[in-house]
Amino acid sequence: MRNKWCMQADDQMVREVGEEQDDVLASIQLVRGDRSLEDRLFEQLVDLLIEGMFVELRQAYLMAEMTSDAYVAELGILVDALSGAGLLPLRGRLG
Repeated sequence: MRNKWCMQADDQMVREVGEEQDDVLASIQLVRGDRSLEDRLFEQLVDLLIEGMFVELRQAYLMAEMTSDAYVAELGILVDALSGAGLLPLRGRLG
């Protein structure tokens, strides 16, 4: 039962992240020419894309598409790659 609740919560989060991505993309077009706002929105978009990767990975685990060991391994690979690229911590959510 817990997995079903988690999957529903994650489905909601996927929808919300997707909607936020759409909003940011639309907003970037509206502020074209204002470098400060463009930069802030681009950073927000990157953060949302990263958040989406974590949510999708969790969904794959909850849908039993991977074992817990595989999930932890993939999570570690993702964190290492993002950290190595200087993309963690997420600026928009934490700062």
